[in-house]
Amino acid sequence: MDKTTKGAWLLAQSKSLDAMTGAGAARLENISYAGRIGRLYNLLRRNRANEPNPTIEPAMVRRICQLNNIDRPSRETGLKVLKDAGRIDVAKNEAVSVLGATSRAVLEVTAEIFADANPTLDEETVLELSERVAEKPVERREAAEFVGDLCKISSSRASALIDLCKSTAIVDEATDRDRAILFNSNTFRDGQYARKAHLMLDALNSTDRARLSEVQDKLRCKGMLSDEDVRKILGDDLYKRLISVGLFDRIEVSNPTEAVGYITSPNDFQKYGRPFEEDPIDDAKALLASMTYGRTRSHEYRGRITLPAALLRALIAGREVGGESGVRAIGEDYKELEARQVVKVTPRPRNPDRYTFHLLKKDVGELALTI
Repeated sequence: MDKTTKGAWLLAQSKSLDAMTGAGAARLENISYAGRIGRLYNLLRRNRANEPNPTIEPAMVRRICQLNNIDRPSRETGLKVLKDAGRIDVAKNEAVSVLGATSRAVLEVTAEIFADANPTLDEETVLELSERVAEKPVERREAAEFVGDLCKISSSRASALIDLCKSTAIVDEATDRDRAILFNSNTFRDGQYARKAHLMLDALNSTDRARLSEVQDKLRCKGMLSDEDVRKILGDDLYKRLISVGLFDRIEVSNPTEAVGYITSPNDFQKYGRPFEEDPIDDAKALLASMTYGRTRSHEYRGRITLPAALLRALIAGREVGGESGVRAIGEDYKELEARQVVKVTPRPRNPDRYTFHLLKKDVGELALTI
């Protein structure tokens, strides 16, 4: 598991553990410890133009922590750990200077703090189990075997670890006839969807499994595909079945000319729930959809995206995109993003049907670029 994936799980799971006390909480204390410090780091970071290392006054640091249930011991420990890691500076008056933090840096630092805390095999296994059930619902019997093999522990202890994950909402469980199914409610919504997804995936023949794997591989590479391309690979019947059980999400981009659907995988976007205090996932999906439309469907006369990664980097750097003359497509394809306050679209004074735009939420651009 890479650092960003592990860091996102730690942020999300530490929230679940906040309300836990006793032996269960102690068994997963390093997940809670690393995740809380990562959440503190995320709350302190800022996106300010021309100010890469913003300073936060002591009173504001305390207020931020109070509003987010971070007590004094956690705050003081977290600030020391982040300072020792070279991620922040703390002045004599306790003002905090954040050194160029990004959402990716938060995830990586959280994973590093966890590794430095000497986590137990149980804690490492909880993260692996979370990743496994996020991909697809898993029978509890199969999950217990996975945990037992990974930790080299007895079946009863493996079962107890799964029960601990359930009690802290790290994983969810649904009952289907005589079997229990573990799933991630951020990916599969609820027990009904999880049961349907499990039954359907279990019944796929080898040809359909290969088609599904092809789409999943392409989504991991590109983040988003047109629903037309996905239908061609899967066929109408399998496409409809996979959409119906929530294995894929569909988002639509519309303008005066047409409406085009795009497919994403919940497992790529939302399996962690909301690891950050402000969740950029839905905004990133909408940004990717609009840019994918501009790259694959838009004509040159209205504005076509040829270098999406370069465009994203320009937006993340705070630059106004569209040039001196402006671009017509910007005014038509980014209305949803403008409503979400992800971008600001500006008409050119001398060309009212031409527009430029810039990014208001840097994190959204960073997440889209990562995907």
